[in-house]
Amino acid sequence: MKVIIFSHESDLDGLFSAAIGLIRYPQARLVFLNYGAESFIKMRGFVESATRSSQEKGIVVISDLGLGSDPSLINTCRETFSIAKKKNWSIIWIDHHPWPENAIQGIEPFVELVLDSVSSKCAAELICERLLSGHRLAEKLASLAHTMDYFTNDQYLTPTSELIKYYHNFPDCYTRLINLAQKSSHGILWDIEMQTDYNEYALLRDEAKERVLSTMRIRDIHNIKIAFIQSSPFIQNSLFSDEVFKKTGVDLAMVYGTDGRVSIRRNNNKISCNDIAANLPEGGGHIFAAGAIFRSNPSDIESVILELERAVLTTLESTDTDANL
Repeated sequence: MKVIIFSHESDLDGLFSAAIGLIRYPQARLVFLNYGAESFIKMRGFVESATRSSQEKGIVVISDLGLGSDPSLINTCRETFSIAKKKNWSIIWIDHHPWPENAIQGIEPFVELVLDSVSSKCAAELICERLLSGHRLAEKLASLAHTMDYFTNDQYLTPTSELIKYYHNFPDCYTRLINLAQKSSHGILWDIEMQTDYNEYALLRDEAKERVLSTMRIRDIHNIKIAFIQSSPFIQNSLFSDEVFKKTGVDLAMVYGTDGRVSIRRNNNKISCNDIAANLPEGGGHIFAAGAIFRSNPSDIESVILELERAVLTTLESTDTDANL
């Protein structure tokens, strides 16, 4: 039976979700994707190619990738999965991000949806429960992913998240990520090759941190202190945001990159990261962490910060309006 697993390319939850999928379906083709329209179009290409080239039944497993309210993306998924379903393929979509109702209604006739609307579990936990409940290695991977995703600090984590970030700087990035997922599916969470790569990465990371911290700007918007920081290809944003909170005590960190993406992390419950992301293109995530893209030229720092400030201000004004209703 043919199996394709799609998972999030940027973090430990996506990696370990993919690894759990590989434990269940070792023959699977593994594809890592990011959020946004381009990734869903890429997904459609893989699914259409697989269903067209074989009469064999198959399964598509999607994990740690959310679907937003964009009607064109919903329609893309509907068309893709309706064709796959007609060819006797099954689609299981597992995710822990908040989904709008129109996205759920749009694809539910064609897909088995496994969602956690309250975001109490990470995607790796959900895929473990759905595919490999009771499996010792799968449950351990899910537990580690939860620790990283929710910053519970309840167990030691190898710095795999930073390796994921490092590998995105290489032309063979996806080969490296697949290799990590395959190792994880066999219980190998660290080895000599990973240590060698990490030693190289750590030098670049430390240089990058010193550079970007010198450009950090802190603004106050309606009593919300925000750190705006230009990121680096060698900085893992979630871990870095935690360092920024400890150094500055700000309420919110917005880490923007030269790739036009912004990572949003909060230090307390004064504001929802997901609500801020909703006021930016292709935004989504959780109340405690989210991501989006911005339209400003990444090299024009003032314009980028102004655009991000507007998203925060719009969120705060909307929250105030809702509170007064």
